[in-house]
Amino acid sequence: MNYRKECLKVLLLGIGLSVLVACSSDDDNNTPQLEAWEIEVNQMKAMTSQYVDFNQAVDEGRIDVSGYVPNMGHHYLNPALSDGVFEINKPEIILYVPDSNGDMQMVAVEYSIIPDDPDNPGNPPEGFTGDQDVWHFNEMIGQWQLHVWTVLDNPDGIFAPHNPVIGD
Repeated sequence: MNYRKECLKVLLLGIGLSVLVACSSDDDNNTPQLEAWEIEVNQMKAMTSQYVDFNQAVDEGRIDVSGYVPNMGHHYLNPALSDGVFEINKPEIILYVPDSNGDMQMVAVEYSIIPDDPDNPGNPPEGFTGDQDVWHFNEMIGQWQLHVWTVLDNPDGIFAPHNPVIGD
């Protein structure tokens, strides 16, 4: 039953994307066309917007696995999603930074993919469509990582591993 629901979601998403592409053109009000990865990021932002509420992440069972990391923030991992599979709408980690009152503010998501053999990780996972995403292999913990700055703009780019806007 759950599998059928997921298939239906994918089908509906595909139909929606087809309609979006069919209804748009370069001539429409000189609006620039979104690339496939930009559409995917927008979908992911919508699916993860619930995590702006820090309590949602904690209630889901996400745990701080890093403490505060300069230029990144706190990494809240959902261990149930650590399955070695890249799923656009299911990032393993949500990044938070405390505001001036100490309240946690969502700044980004991170995909964390552990390869079958961390000593020989091979190529980065297939992520977003195209080659804009920048995967990094963290040898210290043996995983591929991809940050996506969905809430806090990053002057170094949406897929940059560090965000200079976040302090040390």
